[in-house]
Amino acid sequence: MAAMVLVLKKFTINKDNDYEDLLSAAGRMKIFLENILSGQIPHDKYKVETLFHYCRSLVEGQREEEPGLARGSWSVSPAPGEIAEEDVMDIHFFPSMIALATLVFCGNRYAEVREIPGYEDCLTRGFNFVISGGLKGLGFNSFFQEMESVLILGSGGCPLWLKQHPEACPALAERLLELGREYALRLEKNDTVLEFGGDYKRQFVLALRLLEPLTD
Repeated sequence: MAAMVLVLKKFTINKDNDYEDLLSAAGRMKIFLENILSGQIPHDKYKVETLFHYCRSLVEGQREEEPGLARGSWSVSPAPGEIAEEDVMDIHFFPSMIALATLVFCGNRYAEVREIPGYEDCLTRGFNFVISGGLKGLGFNSFFQEMESVLILGSGGCPLWLKQHPEACPALAERLLELGREYALRLEKNDTVLEFGGDYKRQFVLALRLLEPLTD
């Protein structure tokens, strides 16, 4: 079973701006995070030391400001300025949220990750990058990408980290708190069926549970 689990050993930027390749790169990061969260990683063939190496590559691979990209991201694009506006969530922001969730979760579990040089500063830069997009996409996808943002960040324990480090990114903590209140109101009113989608009650409940450290 373990041999079937997708593994990553190092954070890398995609070699080109082919859209499908970029989505695939971001998708692999997300699947790997899910494998970590579920306890499938580490395992006999992917040692905990290899996971530490991956986390170190995230800290060291965090991107500086460049054309089309603010400082603090884990965009998978080699040329961020060429990414269409409607694709920036998928290519720039979601991989960055996945990286943050990975680092926070692994940092909470392993002291060795917290001891990576620059770990906390890296998280602060990452959270400030993430909130620069407001956690929203464009048009039809806006709500769904907003919800996905909450679920990714929440899955790794980022709300609790933000509560414990209130100076790091108060704007993101406030935005997540605001969304938690909105989701709670929707559930209270049984307003969980979206105009362009099905009933999102399960997602609202899960999001609220993940946001509890901020909403309590």
